[in-house]
Amino acid sequence: MSDNNNNNDAEDFKKKLQALKPKKKKLDVAEGLLDNAKSYDGKLLAVKIIADRELERTVLLIKGMIAKGREDAIRIEAEKERAKKLADAKVAAEKKAKLEAAKKTKSSMLGKLKGKK
Repeated sequence: MSDNNNNNDAEDFKKKLQALKPKKKKLDVAEGLLDNAKSYDGKLLAVKIIADRELERTVLLIKGMIAKGREDAIRIEAEKERAKKLADAKVAAEKKAKLEAAKKTKSSMLGKLKGKK
């Protein structure tokens, strides 16, 4: 009985949450406005009409696009820095390997010279 009661409470709670959620507002423009616009100018005019009617949503959309652009720019910059660090580390490792090879060659040549005396 308590399980059934808990299920009912959970369902009631879910229904109340659904009722409180703001419903998406449908676009208040004539259907097919964008579809019927064949030319660039027609489509531009349709977008202007929609932007005028839905000014708040248009502003929020543009703000979101700007924020996403900033996030993308920050991410790209971080990736560039990471790639530069990896490239620098690779160059440093190659230099170190060349120095060690040169030291080995030098020591083996010195050993041969000492052996000839």
